[in-house]
Amino acid sequence: MKDKTLTRNARSAASRPHVVQTMGGFVLEGLYAPQFRGMELADQCRAAFEEAVPLLEAHDLTLRDVSRIVCHIADADEFPASFPVFRQFFSTTSPGMTMMWLKNAPSSVPKIMIDLIINVPQDEELEAGAGF
Repeated sequence: MKDKTLTRNARSAASRPHVVQTMGGFVLEGLYAPQFRGMELADQCRAAFEEAVPLLEAHDLTLRDVSRIVCHIADADEFPASFPVFRQFFSTTSPGMTMMWLKNAPSSVPKIMIDLIINVPQDEELEAGAGF
C-alpha cells in the first residue's frame, strides 16, 4: 500500500477559496494565505488579499466592489496589526466588517480566514416595478 500523506498539495480542491454567485451578488469564501505557517496575522491577511485579486478578476470584479468583509481570526491580540493592510487594499472604499474570534483555534489553521461579500444592485427594471 502506498503512503499518500505527502502527495497532496497545500490546499485540496475542496478547500481552495472560490467565488460563489448568490441572490444578491457574489461571495469569495474561504480566503487565506496559501503558505500561512510561520507568518504573522498581518502578513497572512496581505497574502490572502493578493490571492483575492485574480479570483475576483475572473468574474469581472475588484476589491473596490466588496461591500462586506467577514474575518475569522484565531488571535484577537494580533488583529489590530492588520489594520494597515486593510487600509492598503481598501484605500478608496469602506466595506463593512464583521470579525469572528475563533477562541480555541489550533495552531495548525491560518490565523485569519476571510470572506468577501459583493452586493450587486438589482436591474433598474426591478427597482422601477417595486411600487414604492
